[in-house]
Amino acid sequence: MGFSRYVSTVDPMGRKIAIYGKGGIGKSTVSSNLTAALGDMGVKVMQVGCDPKHDSTRGLIGGRSQNTVLEYLKTVKPEDRRLKDVMATGYKGCLCVEAGGPEPGVGCAGRGIISAFDLLNDLGAESVDTDITLFDVLGDVVCGGFAVPLRNGYADTVYIVTSGEFMSIYAANNILRGTANYDPDRIGGLIFNSRGDPAEDGRVKAFSEAVGVPVIAVFGRSPIFMEAEKQGKTVVEMRPDSPEASSFRGLAQKVLEGRRYRARFLSEDELERTILGRTSVPEKAAPASVQSSTGSRRPRPYSSRIAEYDEPLNGCAFSGASSVCTSIEGLTTVLHSPKSCAHFTIQLDSNSVNGAMRRGYRVVKAFEDPDVICTDMKEHDMIFGGGKALEHALGKCIAAGKKDIAVITACPPGIIGDDVPGIVGKVEMNNPGTRICILKEDGNATGDFMQGVIDAGIGLVERFSSPGETIPFSVNLVGSKTMSSNMQSELAHVSSILSSLGITVNCILPGITDMKGLEGASRATVNLKLNPDVFSDKICRFLEDRYGMKTLEEPVRGGIEGTSRWVRCVARFFGCEERADMIIDGIRERFDRMMDGPRRILSGKTCCIVAINNDVSWIVEAVEGAGLEIKGAYILSRSDHTDDLTDERMPDGFTAIYENDVPDVMRTINSSHPDILLVPAIADVDPSIYQSRLPCAPSTDTFAARGLTDDWIRGMLAPKEEGWRKDVA
Repeated sequence: MGFSRYVSTVDPMGRKIAIYGKGGIGKSTVSSNLTAALGDMGVKVMQVGCDPKHDSTRGLIGGRSQNTVLEYLKTVKPEDRRLKDVMATGYKGCLCVEAGGPEPGVGCAGRGIISAFDLLNDLGAESVDTDITLFDVLGDVVCGGFAVPLRNGYADTVYIVTSGEFMSIYAANNILRGTANYDPDRIGGLIFNSRGDPAEDGRVKAFSEAVGVPVIAVFGRSPIFMEAEKQGKTVVEMRPDSPEASSFRGLAQKVLEGRRYRARFLSEDELERTILGRTSVPEKAAPASVQSSTGSRRPRPYSSRIAEYDEPLNGCAFSGASSVCTSIEGLTTVLHSPKSCAHFTIQLDSNSVNGAMRRGYRVVKAFEDPDVICTDMKEHDMIFGGGKALEHALGKCIAAGKKDIAVITACPPGIIGDDVPGIVGKVEMNNPGTRICILKEDGNATGDFMQGVIDAGIGLVERFSSPGETIPFSVNLVGSKTMSSNMQSELAHVSSILSSLGITVNCILPGITDMKGLEGASRATVNLKLNPDVFSDKICRFLEDRYGMKTLEEPVRGGIEGTSRWVRCVARFFGCEERADMIIDGIRERFDRMMDGPRRILSGKTCCIVAINNDVSWIVEAVEGAGLEIKGAYILSRSDHTDDLTDERMPDGFTAIYENDVPDVMRTINSSHPDILLVPAIADVDPSIYQSRLPCAPSTDTFAARGLTDDWIRGMLAPKEEGWRKDVA
């Protein structure tokens, strides 16, 4: 068949060409001999080797190994860098550059190619006087880094070296696929480098015809190539009169002609039919699994709601895990990340402290001066691997006397594949007594902020909890929200009630505890959820699955009714119901006294309520205790607030609404014109209606209702008109 996919011819001079091929297929030999043949024709070529082996140009510079761009980038300061330091002059004046790469098994060679190209551009390689720039590129996997020469602005023509072996043709097909993703009209042809198998000719011919790209050069096996390699020369230089050198001059002439063809690639089934004469049947996919917080592969049963339902992420797991670890006294947190990621997530700790102080709440002590260190990953770590930076950071912690450490990974270590478990295992082996927990979050690869919180709670207990006898009359408080400004105050309140019942708090999970609490986390008598939500439920489920620990049916809730329910539940479990009755009676009496003042000011006023979860008993207590009349009460069902595990039954007097009902409801509220509108977010109603914000998450404070009334009083006593509008200049 003819090659009807021929699309254009380009000017031979000032061109950029790329030679792609499977590793070990001979593309570097082809590239260097092509450069030599072009040099003999008076064409000045710059050859850029884009293989981590950095052996592309040796035959052009007498077999020498030259300084690679990436090694130069790693060792030389930016202000001292010069293009001439990474560019050697070879046969017939050709210019030779080697991009280089990381050590085998670490870092990211593809990222290295990107960085090498960026540095060459910064150093002015584009302005060097050459006729042709030739990129010799590894083509086993056309990832983002090795695909750089395929992008617009780099190679205008792509040549593919292949043998007749199936995997070599498979790689060639992938290169065609990669070219098609950019500008498909840039294929210069196939270069057939035979392995000596008689069946190869037919396979390559069949592939060539199937994709519509001609074979423009053929090279057979010959000892002359090995001889030239030993002498550190190309065949064109060592044996210019040989048939092989003549073939390279023929290839050079084809390159100068500049013909280009459109990239067409085959599906895997088409490829197997064309080359092997058979069709593969894909096996049934295995069940999916994910990376656990401790670095092993397993199904993830303890996922956040957003991760479970594949919803848009709210924050990243790296930050969520950090918020837990940095809240624990006695635990050192190592953030394996760039400094910018660490700064962002630690800023959340500072925001929590500031928020608590502004509102008069207790501050999370560990947040005031977080015990945290960052590996400060930089560009060269992305290329050469961040293992040494992590090992250095861990060594620094241990030298400072730190024994209990959590390592949390951001995006870069996951992308480049840092062997964090291997590094941590080595450090622990060399430092007996050191305990390190790996939280392999890889930024947001494992999920959202809450997924990181769950992973940290589980991972820390798995690593640091010690088995032992159950501690009688003790509970774990599960579901602490480290970023909530009033969390410490609410924990103190819950702990105080439990203490009155003769029950001790064993551990707070997932954060705001200490190492002693973590070590005993598996020995509490029972778990008590701090919040009626999926997040608390998942950690309790883990504790039951892993340690057989039971969880009380009633979670901690705010308000008088909510408090009565959870206190009685605890009392029934521990057999101290009489004491619980006395505590609840005292709470009710205190609440009645607290509401005397609000009733005097608010009695007879009207209100409407729009809430976003069913846990509204504490809101109703505030309304009724203050003597307000309810004109309308609604609960908004929203897809982004489905964490709550509240009763499905709609509270008496409330109507369920959905987001598309909101405009109509607001018009109804506006026409009824209540004195106060209780709503989670500012609504579009008459400005004379005072709007009081309801928290999105229910409070666990017994006297939360009294706090709401304080805001209503301020609203009622504030002037209805803003006096500044009447000021006269």
